[in-house]
Parts: sequence; C-alpha cells; structure tokens
Amino acid sequence: MSETKTVTRSPLLAAAVFLGSFMALLDASVVSVALPTIQRELHAEFTDLQWIVDGYTVALAALILTGGTLGDRYGRKRIYLGGLAVFTLASLGCGLAPTLALLIAARVVQGAAAAAVIPGGIALLAHAYPEPRERARMLGAWGGVAGCALVIGPLVGGPITDALGWPTIFLINLPIGIFAVLAGHRGLDESSDPAHGALDLPGQLLGALWIGSFTYAVIASDAVVAVVGAVGLIAFIVMELRAPHPMLPIRLFGKFRFAASIFTSFVLGFACYPLPVLIAVYLQQAWGSTASTTGVQMLPYVVANALLAFFSGRLAGRFTAERVLPIGLAITAAGSFAFLLVDTTSPYWLLSVPLTLSGVGLGLSITPTNVVGLAGLPVQRTGTAAGTVNAARQVGMALGVAALGALLDHGSTLTTGLQTAMAVAGAALLAVTVLTAATLRSAR
Repeated sequence: MSETKTVTRSPLLAAAVFLGSFMALLDASVVSVALPTIQRELHAEFTDLQWIVDGYTVALAALILTGGTLGDRYGRKRIYLGGLAVFTLASLGCGLAPTLALLIAARVVQGAAAAAVIPGGIALLAHAYPEPRERARMLGAWGGVAGCALVIGPLVGGPITDALGWPTIFLINLPIGIFAVLAGHRGLDESSDPAHGALDLPGQLLGALWIGSFTYAVIASDAVVAVVGAVGLIAFIVMELRAPHPMLPIRLFGKFRFAASIFTSFVLGFACYPLPVLIAVYLQQAWGSTASTTGVQMLPYVVANALLAFFSGRLAGRFTAERVLPIGLAITAAGSFAFLLVDTTSPYWLLSVPLTLSGVGLGLSITPTNVVGLAGLPVQRTGTAAGTVNAARQVGMALGVAALGALLDHGSTLTTGLQTAMAVAGAALLAVTVLTAATLRSAR
C-alpha cells in the first residue's frame, strides 16, 4: 500500500531536486575537459582516463534501478537525501585524491550515490505533481536542468581547471550538496510504496557483473571478459524472469511506450552522452586548445542543448512527446554525421554546426523520452520506472564512452578516429529515429 503525506510544493522542493540532480549529472561531464590535465599530472594512459568517466557511469548504471527501488521501499525523501550526502562526501574524496586509483574509486562512490539521487528526484517530482500536464511541465524543467548540467560541465570545467586545478571541479560540489540537503530536509515530503519496493540482490549482483564486464571488455579489448559479460547478461535475464520481485520490472516492458523509451534512452546514452568527452580530447590534443578554450568552443552545444531542453517539456505537452521525440532524434543524427566534415584545418564556424545540431537534438529528445516512458504508469511505480529509463541511458553512456573512445584512440589520426566514432553514433541515432517514428505513430 502506498504511503504518502499531504503534498506540499515549497520552493525548497524544486531547489532540492533541481540542485541535487544538477550536481549529480554535472559530474558526468564536467570532468571531460580536465581529462588531458589529469592525464599529465597523474601520468595516466588514455584507457585509464576512460575509467575516470566510466567508473562513475558504470556504478550509476548498475545501481540506479536499486536506487529507485530503495526509494519506493524506504522513502523517497530519505533515500534521496542520503544519496546527496554520500555524493557530496565522495566529491571531497575526488578532490583530495593523490593517485589515479583513488580518484577512480571515489568516482565509483559518486556514481553509486548518484544512483539514488537521479531516479529519486524524478520520483519526488512525479509524486508532487500527479496531474499529467503539470507532471510533463515539471519533468520538462527537470530535463532542462539535466541537459544544462550535462552540457555546461565542459564550459565551467575548463576555466576552473586552468585557474584553480582539476581537483576544484569536484570540490565545487561541497556547497551545492550541503545546501541541497538542507533544502530537501525542509522542503520535501516523504512518500513510499513498500509493496513495490522489494530488493532483488541476485539480480543486482548479476546486473553489475554484466554491465561492468562489457564496459571493461570494450575498453581493454578483452574477449574473455566479453564472454563473462554475455553469460552474466543471460543469467540476469533468466533470474529476472523468475524472481518474484525482479530488479528489472519485466512486466513494465509489456507497455509499449515504456519499452520504446528504454531503447531510445540506451541509444541516446551510447551515441550522444560521450560527445563532450570525445570533443574535449580532440580539441585539446588535435587543435591544441586549452581547457578554457575548449569550454568556450563547445558553447554552441551548451546553449542549444540548454534552451531546447527547457522548452521540450512544453513542446511535448502541446504536440505530444510521440511527435517531438523523432524530430529530436533526427537532428542528433544529422549533428553526428556533420562531424565528418570537420578536421584540423576546419574553421571554427564549421565545427559549430555539428555542435549546435547535436545540442538541439539532444535537448529536444531527453524530456519526451522520459514522458513516453512514464506515460500511463501509476505514480507508485515512478521511482522504479524512472530508474529503469535512466539506467538504460547510463548503460548506453558507459558503453558509448568505451566504444567510441576506443575508435577515437585507435584511429590513424585523431581526426580519423573522431570521424569514425561519429559515423557509428550517427548510424545508431538514424536507426532509432526511423524505429521510433514508425512504432510510436502506430501505438497512438
């Protein structure tokens, strides 16, 4: 039976959810422009740098379903604020890490804590705004904050890295995290749904095994570990089909829009989310840009993504998410393919074209994907459902950083590597555009 209190909508609710989610998502991208600096100062290889990103995303992807379930079971406010507190402490650990190994370890803890914060924030908003249009508007605002966080990271990370050093990009989380926890303590209402919050420990362990194994196999080109990941995935599916309370809500996949949202989220994570990492490395190593200059050069992506993300909720409410989503996906595909025209002799305006298209497309796509996934679901399942949608995106990002990063690193030149990576990303986005346009139209 669902347990809730009377819903209040204090301004502190929005402050706690938006700031906490912003911080958790910012740290998925803010590190991108600092990677070359970290590589020099900690004497790391490129494959080690990928783990600074993927240590975070793998932990987030592996645990985000459990984060949603813990909120359903033990209280969404309690789990959300606990995740924020741990995330803030882990940020301190990142900033003080003297070695690469300790930095990666702290990033893993950050990712694990973010697994409670991200689905928790969405579920808290869904609980506070149950009316469909209001919910779409607030999820649109959350999508705007999320899009801003993901793309503004390179913009603010560059100047901070050049002026104050790379540890500062993590230490700036401390005041944000403390304020968000205090705001949440006063402004959030508690809600839970213990009947839908059973924990699935075997599923959790197998989920972490196959996600981590596949990511490591791609980064290290290890076929044996890939086989371990495949076996783990098969065992995970079998376990979830038989479990009385599965970690992965198999029954929800019977709802067509939810299944479409999961697939789209995975492709967006794979093809779009690694872009700041790839472009930051390319600009600094191929174009010779500084960290600060890299952030400025990515401004078209930042602005386009942020603006469209804020308006996408309204567009989805007016024209339906099923109509807006394929348009956003098509624009992201065009942006990826446009990178094939860029090389080290290109003028900046030419680089700004694919950056702008990619930002516009991603900004248009995130909120409609979430709206499609949550449409028609009872509010009691929003924590688990939101966790599943975001897990697909984070699994995609972890594998995308590994796979597209490997293509960038192993090209005959960085330009060739980038063009190959963007061609693969564009093909994936084009495929999901066609499938989404056809299937969502037929499901209306």
